[in-house]
Amino acid sequence: MTSRVGSIREAYAVLGLEPGAGFKAAKTAFRDAAKRLHPDITTPSPDTLSELADIVAAIRLIEANRPACLEIEISAADARKGVSRALKLGDKPVIVRIPAGTENGAQLAAVGEDNVMVTISIRETAERWDALTGENDDEALSNFVDEFSRPSPMSRFARWIRNSQSVA
Repeated sequence: MTSRVGSIREAYAVLGLEPGAGFKAAKTAFRDAAKRLHPDITTPSPDTLSELADIVAAIRLIEANRPACLEIEISAADARKGVSRALKLGDKPVIVRIPAGTENGAQLAAVGEDNVMVTISIRETAERWDALTGENDDEALSNFVDEFSRPSPMSRFARWIRNSQSVA
C-alpha cells in the first residue's frame, strides 16, 4: 500500500528535495528516481513499487500546483502609463494589471490567480517609432481614424441629400 502525498512539502520530500526547489528540480529528481526504481532495472518488490507510486503521485501533485507562466508584450507607452490586459490560459481568461513604470522582465501575478505569473516584455520599437514620428500610440490611432475611417466630404454630402429627400 502506498502512502498518500498530501501536500507540496511532502511531495518535495518524497523526491528528496527542499520545499520550493522548483519544478525543474522536481522533474529532474523524478526522472532520476524513476530510472532507478523502474521494474525493468530494479527487481519489483512491494517496497520499490510503493516508492515508485509515491514519486509518481508527488510529481503529479507538483505539476498540478505549479504556477502557470504567461508572457505579454506591451509598448513602452503602456509600460509608462500602466494598463490592464486580458490573456487566455487555455480556455480560461485571466486579467493582469500592469502598473505604471513597469520595467522589462517584470513578473506580475494575474488578478485573483496566485498561481498564474505573467512576464512583461516591453517593445523597444514603439519608443523608436515615437521618436521617429513624434507621435505616441494615442496620436497614431487618432491619425489612423482620421485617415481611413471617417467619411469623405462626398459621402457626407450624399448622406445629407438622402436624408433630406427622405424627410420631404
